[in-house]
Amino acid sequence: MANDGEFKYSLAEVVKCPNCGADMVYDPVCGKLKCAYCDSTKEILKKPSYMRDYEAEKSKGTISSDDKTYKCPNCGGIIELSSFETATVCPFCGATTIVKFDDIKGMKPDSILPFLISNENAAQAGKKWIKKKLLAPGSLRKSLQVENFKGVYFPSFGFDTDTYSSYYGRLGEKRTRTVGSGNDRHTETYIEWYEVKGTWKKNFYDVMVEASTQLTQKEMKNILPYDMKNAEAYNKEYLSGFGAERYDTPIEDSYSIAKAQMDATIRSEIINKYHADEVDYLNINTDYSNKKFRYTLLPIWICMYKWKDKMYRFLVNGRTGTASGKAPKSPLRVTFTVLLTIALAALIAFLVIINK
Repeated sequence: MANDGEFKYSLAEVVKCPNCGADMVYDPVCGKLKCAYCDSTKEILKKPSYMRDYEAEKSKGTISSDDKTYKCPNCGGIIELSSFETATVCPFCGATTIVKFDDIKGMKPDSILPFLISNENAAQAGKKWIKKKLLAPGSLRKSLQVENFKGVYFPSFGFDTDTYSSYYGRLGEKRTRTVGSGNDRHTETYIEWYEVKGTWKKNFYDVMVEASTQLTQKEMKNILPYDMKNAEAYNKEYLSGFGAERYDTPIEDSYSIAKAQMDATIRSEIINKYHADEVDYLNINTDYSNKKFRYTLLPIWICMYKWKDKMYRFLVNGRTGTASGKAPKSPLRVTFTVLLTIALAALIAFLVIINK
């Protein structure tokens, strides 16, 4: 156990196979711990997840950012472990080294969504994803070579809250009318403005915010949703064989991100209620009550691949297989697309002119 005073980690013992003594790892296919040598399996205890009171818990969100050095409990090798990591693989013996959250300053995870998608299925999802990237080089789309595939549990905060909003504003809808006469007769578009005022009530559930600087909110959004109704109480055995991180974004900051998403949703729904096309102004005052959250570890497959000596990555939702990421663009395909767009625009303009 490492002990540095205020902030410390301790390393949990790896789970040993009762038959042959080898390390057991979590297998997404069977949903159990499995031995790679003798195929023995071990059930993982499942308990339901729960929500926490936001106001009561947010003061516990203090985090540290020091990197530490630890000794592998399996072989004694020295491991460099970043402060946001909670599980790693020993480079000397391959043992899964899991950090006990009980010894980490700050909040402890209360939920986890175990991997359901295997490494092989994640690779197939990535190949399907790249085939849809029409601007990517043709040879890459046909034969993506998957490298450095890694399964990681990423920290996330999911927020529940009840909202009640009062609003007033000036909205408008587009209208058309025929004006003029003779050769000057034509149709014009105008905005019909009207005043609005009212209230709006909405309950939000599991508004997901990533809580790691290793992942952006946009990347998270692109592989959502997660089936949070199936979240389980945190159990470190699900981390065996996988990487994991703890949050390094304070919960107050995460709640601010979630609140901005909820504010945008409320605004959009009010505008849609009136079928408004234009907004002159819309003032909304929202009260948030019954605020709850859960700190959940979400499963994500990360794939790094190389193209022309440059590395790219894509992510795969470890529950659904939804893939998203960045892909290189073929200059030839980009040029062709631009020329095609220009040609179509010219054709449309020509047809408009000859039909006048």
